[in-house]
Amino acid sequence: MPLPELPEKVTVSSMQWREFTEAERGELDRDVAELAWRWARRITGLPADQAPFGPVDPRITDHDRAGAHLARLYALSQLRSSADARADADVYYAGQAGASYPEIAAALGMS
Repeated sequence: MPLPELPEKVTVSSMQWREFTEAERGELDRDVAELAWRWARRITGLPADQAPFGPVDPRITDHDRAGAHLARLYALSQLRSSADARADADVYYAGQAGASYPEIAAALGMS
């Protein structure tokens, strides 16, 4: 599901940010996939130098591929939970620091 678009530039006090480019969104997606796979490897006990090197590694069986996807899916669910908790905290702290409801909504893509 695509995220709602932010205005090109958003200003809160002296802090400004811009919208992600398509290339940056792709990079962010790859970073999340790599982070999730790194944690999946960790929780399955795979050393860094042992296959599979990703859920789509062609050297593994379908059974192992399913297990790799499930391990990464579990890691992604934990990342989502962590990101949600971090976002909740940033909403609180932004409000405490004087951000308005419309500014917080814009940062969340809810404007």
